Amino acid sequence: MIHALDDVRAGYDLDADAVVVGSGPGGAVAAANLSKAGMRVVVVEAGPEVKPEDMTRNAPLFLARYFWEGALRMVGGSNQSPSMQARCLGGSSVVNSAIMLPLPDWVRRIWAEQSGSEQFTGPALDDAYQRIFEGTKTAPTPMAVMGRRNLIVKEALDSVGISGAPLPRAVEGCAGCSDCLTGCAGGHKQSMDRSYLPRAVADGAEVFTCSHVDRVDSVGARATGVGGWIVDPRGRKRLARFRVRAKNVVMAAGAMHTPVILLQSGIDVGGTVGSTFFAHIGGGLVGLMDEVVDPWVGATQGWGAISREIRGMKYEGLWAPPAALMTRWGDVGEAFLARLHEVKHATCIAAVYRGNVRGRVTAKRNGMPNAKMWVPKEEVHVVMRGLKIAADALLGVGAERVLSGVPGAVDEMRTTRDTESLLDPRIGPKHLAMTLNHIFGSCRMSRSPGEGTVDETGRVHGVEGLYIVDASIFPSPSAVNPQATIMALSDLITRKLGELDVENTHAT
Repeated sequence: MIHALDDVRAGYDLDADAVVVGSGPGGAVAAANLSKAGMRVVVVEAGPEVKPEDMTRNAPLFLARYFWEGALRMVGGSNQSPSMQARCLGGSSVVNSAIMLPLPDWVRRIWAEQSGSEQFTGPALDDAYQRIFEGTKTAPTPMAVMGRRNLIVKEALDSVGISGAPLPRAVEGCAGCSDCLTGCAGGHKQSMDRSYLPRAVADGAEVFTCSHVDRVDSVGARATGVGGWIVDPRGRKRLARFRVRAKNVVMAAGAMHTPVILLQSGIDVGGTVGSTFFAHIGGGLVGLMDEVVDPWVGATQGWGAISREIRGMKYEGLWAPPAALMTRWGDVGEAFLARLHEVKHATCIAAVYRGNVRGRVTAKRNGMPNAKMWVPKEEVHVVMRGLKIAADALLGVGAERVLSGVPGAVDEMRTTRDTESLLDPRIGPKHLAMTLNHIFGSCRMSRSPGEGTVDETGRVHGVEGLYIVDASIFPSPSAVNPQATIMALSDLITRKLGELDVENTHAT
């Protein structure tokens, strides 16, 4: 059963075998597995359920309602960069493009070395991916719903020798409406609220929305449950306290909130909680083509390619509502309206890079995360090199102009001489115009308690009954979209916790 605000506004006090904090990719898989194992499972989610009628193209309103801090959350450090994290039932799976990619083999080897765990290079992870792909109906994006925008990205990347493929996505019957950022009103995206959470509920799990956890309760070295506030999603007013007692606490609140909740609970595991924080860095370019593209037609992110020249660099076609996407390249107010007619000619390429970055997450006085990340200048130059390749590719297939959005570079690039400005050695971290949506590593996995927060079973070092199953436990950046790996690791951890048969590759 899913409990909405009217069901919980007076607070509640419950007992369970397991409490799962967060209903996104990690939490939903955990809830489904533990419920299937016969445990009494309670899921607590800080945000509300998003109804199909709320999944409109009014991006500013949607972001304000269903993202943390109205989608204005910032990561400091080298720069001030937004990080758009969903605050709703189903978490990021409701608002992302549903891209499902397994870890590259070279990253798996690095993770095995960093964590001391052989599970990253063994068959168990492969089996988990297979279960997750089946459970989310993951399949390559059909060419029929690419739209002209994604096909131009394909042509551009092909022209510079970067061959790609339709991106595998957790979508059934994609309609190509390019509205992933504001949900999927047609119900095609297999987000957690439409896939794993209903399975958990069918097996007896109870889901409580509008329930913001602010602490893990414990007795000695054993977790005993969680507590927090009922929060009205309109206005964020605190209404009442709640508490769930459970012998198993499974944290899936995300790479920012999981460490904050642990720190507020006095759990720091030798100073490792929040001490490491990573994100993919990168940027994007808009090509204004000499043809009408109608970029709102086609899968949000349908085509992708991995660079062979720059290890860890991934290119994707991209679109979002102009009110959200074009403020970076098209200005705001009257200046935006004056150029609005250009949008129908636009194609966007995003570059995502597994850079060598370092960061930290701490807790603010109000219980919100304070995240900072520092990017070395040489890694910025790698990103700029990748963007120049993409800019030249767009010009080569008919773009009249390429809008960089990079301070210090030519804003409207028309020639390869203009694109050379992206390689200006004076460009540094403060010039990166990026959104940090792929975040991880704040409670990373490590065999040694002095190097990380959790062991290879996902259990927090030194605390019985406390597990983490979100991107916090990544040893380092993943180089690809993280959702499939979050789900696969949660699957491995919670199948073991629930004593399910990990060899049954077809169980979901």
